[in-house]
Amino acid sequence: MTLLLASAQFLKAFARRLGQAAAWFVVLLILTVVVDVITRRFVVLGSTKLQDLEWHFHAALFLFSLGYAYVEGEHVRIDVLHTRFGETTVAVIELIGALLFVVPFCVIVLYYGWTFVERSYLLGEASASQTGLTHRWIIKSALLIGFATLLSAALGVIAEQIARLMGAAPPPAPPSRHEEVGL
Repeated sequence: MTLLLASAQFLKAFARRLGQAAAWFVVLLILTVVVDVITRRFVVLGSTKLQDLEWHFHAALFLFSLGYAYVEGEHVRIDVLHTRFGETTVAVIELIGALLFVVPFCVIVLYYGWTFVERSYLLGEASASQTGLTHRWIIKSALLIGFATLLSAALGVIAEQIARLMGAAPPPAPPSRHEEVGL
């Protein structure tokens, strides 16, 4: 039981750390947008590379945060039902949801995504614009990293729910956003 909980915490910690690190893409995205707007408006120098970079930062932010959102319970779910059920029922629903939906979807995306990235690398794919960014495979690799992290988070949730169903005490809930900011 301890090994199951430890592996759950390890897998979920990986997703948390990547999501926290990915938050820095917000800063990079804002700076890129500001530079792009200033150079277009005041210097009259439009940059396709900057616009491509904006999309890349946005995609990386989203993809690298998938596992974090799942682990922290910030993903879409029907919370109305969760409040009406007991802990055992909630654990069963989480377990079934992860096993039937999250894990198979991640495996499919990773399976087909690998070919997607590999083809992009072998073809030397670049932006559709002549002056855009090259090496499109780099941002396409973010798809693999993001879904591998989501898969890791899902496996951590599965391990945690199995441990809960076997009688382990649930881990302490993280403070809500309102408690963090003192509301």
